Amino acid sequence: MNPRRVSRASRPGKSAPRLAGLMLLSLLLSSLALTSTLCSAAATAADTSSSPVRLTVELEPQELAPGDSAELRVQVLVPTWMPEPVTFPSLDQPGLRVTLGDRATTPTSQRVDGKTWSGVSRRYRLTPLSAGRFELGSGSLEVTYASPEDNSPTQQRLTLPPVTLTARLPEAAEGLEPYLSARDIELTQTLEIVRAGKHGENGKNGENGKNGEQAQGQKGDDGDADDTENAGDDRQSPEQDGADGDSGPIELEAGDSVTRTVTARLSGGSALLLPDLLSAPAKEAGDETAMAPLGVYPETPRLEESSDGGTRTDRVTYVAETGGKSSLPGVSLRWYDPESDSLEQAGLAPLEVSVSAPRAARSAEDWSRLVLGVLPWLLGLVLLVSLTAWLWRRLAIGAKVRADWQYHQQQQRQRREASGVAGLHRLKRSLDARDLVAVRRHWEALEPHLDSNSEARARFANQLDALCRACLGPDREIAKPAAGFRDTGGDGGGDGDGGGDGIDNKESLWQRLAQALPSARELASSRPANRQLAHDRLTALNPTAQVTRRNA
Repeated sequence: MNPRRVSRASRPGKSAPRLAGLMLLSLLLSSLALTSTLCSAAATAADTSSSPVRLTVELEPQELAPGDSAELRVQVLVPTWMPEPVTFPSLDQPGLRVTLGDRATTPTSQRVDGKTWSGVSRRYRLTPLSAGRFELGSGSLEVTYASPEDNSPTQQRLTLPPVTLTARLPEAAEGLEPYLSARDIELTQTLEIVRAGKHGENGKNGENGKNGEQAQGQKGDDGDADDTENAGDDRQSPEQDGADGDSGPIELEAGDSVTRTVTARLSGGSALLLPDLLSAPAKEAGDETAMAPLGVYPETPRLEESSDGGTRTDRVTYVAETGGKSSLPGVSLRWYDPESDSLEQAGLAPLEVSVSAPRAARSAEDWSRLVLGVLPWLLGLVLLVSLTAWLWRRLAIGAKVRADWQYHQQQQRQRREASGVAGLHRLKRSLDARDLVAVRRHWEALEPHLDSNSEARARFANQLDALCRACLGPDREIAKPAAGFRDTGGDGGGDGDGGGDGIDNKESLWQRLAQALPSARELASSRPANRQLAHDRLTALNPTAQVTRRNA
């Protein structure tokens, strides 16, 4: 017998008790750990059950695709009531859009152990914008409720239990970058051209349809242009033209501009996932003139959401700066359709643009031709001006014209003085100034121009006499104020002869005197009779003058 073989055969029998002991020890330690865990969970449950606030969190669904929405419902119940509103967490985090509806927070009640508990419920709308896991259990709530013992306000802070929202890409959408989910997407575009320095021309405009079908507008008629008030601009309003096919490049000149508006209408998804529609074109390696003729000026995109989707509108203005050819980049969108579980695509074809080079500077030959064409006219104009100036000085035309004008003015002044019109105007100004001395002086100058028997002369003379008596006293038959006298509005004494009514108010006398002023028509009607009457009187009262004239 081989002793070494016997020894090896006998070892398993000796190690069996040791193995059993190790297994028993491991089982004992596992039992102790389980007992400790159960005791800890029981203690936690006891603490939770002892709290009078009950918190419930429900998430539906817990797994979805990016762009879809899930609803998180947080409910807080207390056995009494809440004197203050509950402070809910915001749950905001990168890649997750959290929104609240119109009635996101509502009161609620529930029967617990035969009693009615009251509280509030809040619904969050969660929309993941990319694939990933979103942990929602880090937020906390502050609840203020009335204590069941004495109704005193009691505040308690609660932490949301761990809740995970998972966003996964569908198998059919793997590799789709950026991810976009929708039932349908429609692309449209319009072009608006502004012509610099031209009128009566139409730009090119149009609308592109869905799934790459392009509808590009044709050049319109001359009467369709809408001129703006900007100097030298002609703005073309976009029109909807359903003609398909290529209508040639957009013809521009330096200074013109094209405004391109692209709109994506999304149905059955979130418009937040729509990417940039008119991003700047990427330059290829070694290509430094991708958009050389055009200056690119993008505007801020406009996003509008609706219950079924929404729209995104991008707007870019291209300004023609130098001559050359370029193209407005095409638009392409790929998205995942959950109804058909497939990828769909829509696009707009690029648009060719041709910019005419600005007019070159005039050459020396052009300038010489321009000078030779203008020079004869310029010399003729100089000769004409010189001849006119020489004749003006030689013939003294200016002096004659000035002398004739001065003579005409002098004759007109003499006629006004002879007719009494000038004296009548001076008398009116004196009446307005309430200057009695000036009124008396101008009336003495105007009185010979009126017929001595005329009613206007007697009327004004009587009113002037009454005013003088009221101002200077009744002891003069015909009151004549001294030189430098001016009516200051003081009271005058004496009894006037104004019909026995007592002392007249001087202001009313001034007004009556202004009303008694002869009119221009009365002055003109009495002028011939006055001259004849003056001639007859002089003939009768001055016979010596007749003898003198006869002897002469």
